[in-house]
Amino acid sequence: MMDDRQIDVVQAAVSAFEAFIKSMDKDDLDAIVVTLRRTIESCGAPGRTVPGFNIKGSVGSMLPVIIAGLTTGNNEQREQAAYAIGDLVERTEEAAIKPYVVQFTGPLIRVATQATAYPPGVKVAILRSLTVMLDKIPSHVKPFFPQLSRTFIKSCSDTSSLAVRNAAAKALGSLTKSSQTRVDALITELMTSAQTSDDQAISASLVLALAYVVVNAHSSISIGIKESCVVLIESAFRERHDGKPRQSF
Repeated sequence: MMDDRQIDVVQAAVSAFEAFIKSMDKDDLDAIVVTLRRTIESCGAPGRTVPGFNIKGSVGSMLPVIIAGLTTGNNEQREQAAYAIGDLVERTEEAAIKPYVVQFTGPLIRVATQATAYPPGVKVAILRSLTVMLDKIPSHVKPFFPQLSRTFIKSCSDTSSLAVRNAAAKALGSLTKSSQTRVDALITELMTSAQTSDDQAISASLVLALAYVVVNAHSSISIGIKESCVVLIESAFRERHDGKPRQSF
């Protein structure tokens, strides 16, 4: 009902949902996070926000459910909670989502740094929502840039899943687009890791991340680093391997 055409209906829906959440025991909140996420996902349409999400108190009433699912839920609840954050960012006006950015971003990063304990689905969901935040509201995520950079780089070498590494590479590109500082150092780190890794699949993912970084920050890359990238590309076609690095190039 928060996506109704009548503003009176929307406001009543927001008030009703807020009262509903307040009536629940805190220990039961994670149990409804999957339903909440699927409902958020079904609201709105591409290119516009959901009227009810823009009303004061709406996102705030969803916050405890999402955080409970993300921090104390099972793996499915963690995954859906992470996706819910990205869905809300896409469907809410910037001014309405701004007060909750820190409350969402902090737990996402904390869970991401403990990602070895979680399956690939949880990791991908976290990386996807962080990417949405970087694409939609980068200025509000800026305080977290250093932590995000370390998290994304580490995830680019995740041995559990290609989907995780691909999501991390895309996330790193979005971060670089928003932050043009220390690009040369980042590229050097990626190239070194790609050249020294014994796992060709990991090397290929690091090269893919390098490609995203170059595309999004080409104007901030020094001539010397650009030449090093060319040397790395040429080496991929001189050396014998299974072709994965070539595909990444």
